[in-house]
Amino acid sequence: MPYYELDELTRFIAKIGFIFTSLLVLLFIFLTIYFVKRDFGSYRNLLIAFSILGFSFSSSEYIVHPMIHSYSAGFVFFTNPQTSIVSNDVMKIGLVFFCGIYGSTVCFIAVQFMYRYLALFDAPKIKWFESWRILLWCCYSLSIGILWAIGIHWFLEIDDFSIDYFQQGVRQIYGLELSSIPGFTSVIYTRKGDVRWRNLMCTIEMTMIIGMQYMIICFCGRKMSTGMKEKISMLSETSRRLHTQFFKSLVLQIVVPTFLLFLPMIIIIYLPLFNLEFSFPTGILFSAFAIYPAIDIAIILYIVCDYRNAIKYVLESMKTLCISGGYASQEVSFPICTTNNQMIYPHHTTGV
Repeated sequence: MPYYELDELTRFIAKIGFIFTSLLVLLFIFLTIYFVKRDFGSYRNLLIAFSILGFSFSSSEYIVHPMIHSYSAGFVFFTNPQTSIVSNDVMKIGLVFFCGIYGSTVCFIAVQFMYRYLALFDAPKIKWFESWRILLWCCYSLSIGILWAIGIHWFLEIDDFSIDYFQQGVRQIYGLELSSIPGFTSVIYTRKGDVRWRNLMCTIEMTMIIGMQYMIICFCGRKMSTGMKEKISMLSETSRRLHTQFFKSLVLQIVVPTFLLFLPMIIIIYLPLFNLEFSFPTGILFSAFAIYPAIDIAIILYIVCDYRNAIKYVLESMKTLCISGGYASQEVSFPICTTNNQMIYPHHTTGV
């Protein structure tokens, strides 16, 4: 497939991801605030904050449309100024912002796992997620994103060697002059095989950030998977069911970001270390970033029974309104979860 067709494909996927993420985020927040009445504690605020972060991530990917082309010992990270109405400096800031949002998103996934781990194994420490303290975790996530963004801006600034290394390829493939487009470059080795430590430091920084967050995710996930049965046996039936549902969602929230967030980035930053003779637009992997936020929200909406019930209730209410010509004279019951996650209708309420 020609490179320009790959670029059009990534744009299309980014657009679809942005649309679905926007709709699902609005739906999720609407249901959480107005229809999901069960008390999730401070985890409710974490879910809302993460959905907003996911929307920001998808929006930045759609607006900035970052592109990466990997070539042998390096890659060039840029955006096409011909598709933008703002200056190159603004688009360059957009690239840095996109990287920062990525770092914050990865970090916030780890924060969610920490909360679920503490909720099961050390409940008193949940107080560190309550009221104003949740802002501390938002600041922690933001700080990781800032570190990621600073690393991109500081270590991957375009220099004369990288211009010489990538200029011909960028001109032939994309019809652009590297020296006049907003972007960053990484070249791990010189043509003589010497290490360019400035660019390598960015790879090391990314490895440390991703590694630390993924270790937290795996540690908490492993502990919950092995000790969950014993711990939830001491909880009430309702709490036990809720913890089980959130654990199922977290299992998927390990698998999905592994393939849609971590693996694509690992491929991009580690390929140059092998100094292979190849040239490929690895920016196609950013398509996975575009659809991740929508998939993450869809997991919660599907697995957690309260959200399924809320969606069913809203749809039934809308159906009743349409049938009755705008006046809900019929009764619409609000379903709740039973012990086996089935829905029952214990009482009736008038339609919304």
